Amino acid sequence: MASNINQFVDSLISINQVIENFRLQREKTELYDSNRFNPFQFMRTDEMGLSKILAFLLDPKEAHGQGDLFLNSFLKYIEKHNFLAYDNIQVCVEKTTSKNRRHDIFIEGFLNNKRRWIVSIENKLRFASDQEEQLKDYRDDLEGYREVEYCLIYLPVFKEPPSENSIRKNEWEDLISAKKAILLSAKDLLDWLDNTLIIAPAVKQFIQDLKKFLSEELMGNTETNNELVNYLMKNNDVLYSALNVIASREQLYEKLMTMLVEQLQTRFESNYNKLKDYGWKCNSNGDIDAKYFGIFIDQGDTSWGVGIEFDTADLRDGYYGVYCHKDENEELYDLIWNIFDKAKLRTRFKYTRFWVMWRWLDGQLINWDSEILKKIPNGELAEQIFELWKPLLDTITDNLDKIKKLNIKKF
Repeated sequence: MASNINQFVDSLISINQVIENFRLQREKTELYDSNRFNPFQFMRTDEMGLSKILAFLLDPKEAHGQGDLFLNSFLKYIEKHNFLAYDNIQVCVEKTTSKNRRHDIFIEGFLNNKRRWIVSIENKLRFASDQEEQLKDYRDDLEGYREVEYCLIYLPVFKEPPSENSIRKNEWEDLISAKKAILLSAKDLLDWLDNTLIIAPAVKQFIQDLKKFLSEELMGNTETNNELVNYLMKNNDVLYSALNVIASREQLYEKLMTMLVEQLQTRFESNYNKLKDYGWKCNSNGDIDAKYFGIFIDQGDTSWGVGIEFDTADLRDGYYGVYCHKDENEELYDLIWNIFDKAKLRTRFKYTRFWVMWRWLDGQLINWDSEILKKIPNGELAEQIFELWKPLLDTITDNLDKIKKLNIKKF
């Protein structure tokens, strides 16, 4: 057994050396091929920016000069061939609904001066959380266009359906069955663009850059990852070791998360005696591989605390803040809101019915890949997280007497 483990370790060291060799080789060739350069790094690529880029491509009248090539190939891709009958197209970004929401991308097809169909795209390519009853309201708004066929498209990075916070599961499935809704992903955008016959060289280059951005920046398909996979496929010994390590992934992640929780608990106990005496401690909740896995400091059996949670499976799309279930304790929710509002900390945060205040983790911390997870054993990741939590814990500690007066129920 010890001999086998040593062989696995030697193979992993070999893989690490290969990765380093890939990096050095890229640096040597970068002078000639600029393989990391992409003009999209200088463009606005937040949710609004990406919506404008997609709307630009889907509008036949725009300056790309390709007419309806992009729109027609898109309609064929989503199997809306009957929508190809039109003589005028209107494309709008941030189209207002009757309930003051906004369709991210709103495309209307007209024939003989009559609106025949509508495509509404809800863009989640930048990991925005579903708002309460968001897709339900979009559906209701589209239903208000009498005798007009519509298609409501939900577009996250990876193919995950909308949350029940946005629309009930059965209602979304009914829309899918009636062919009134479609779930797409960034991969679908790549496939659509691959199947679009582009004439102009300048537009071809733009699309190549866009595809590279979607694949690498949003989907995480970096050149290093691709090269490593190709290397593993050609080397049976290291492939065998890599597969054995993958088989142990769940236990490895659990050990790492246990270590991280213990490190955070140690820091918490050293700095917040009042909260510790109030029963607070650090804990994790949920399946590490699943959506909404989180690490929290709270009483464990109450519906509020400080924490980090992931909006997507596999520790992706992380955010942090102060959570409190408004439906379970509205009085506490309102008190925490006012406390942080007076402390002038809420301005940098968003909110939902489940989080009094939350915001996306900055930079690399938003997705916990190997570069982030390797910071756990030396305590570096715990230190980064605790620095984010400190202003929140300080404010709660300063107002703990007010909070205690509410006599919060335990659930």
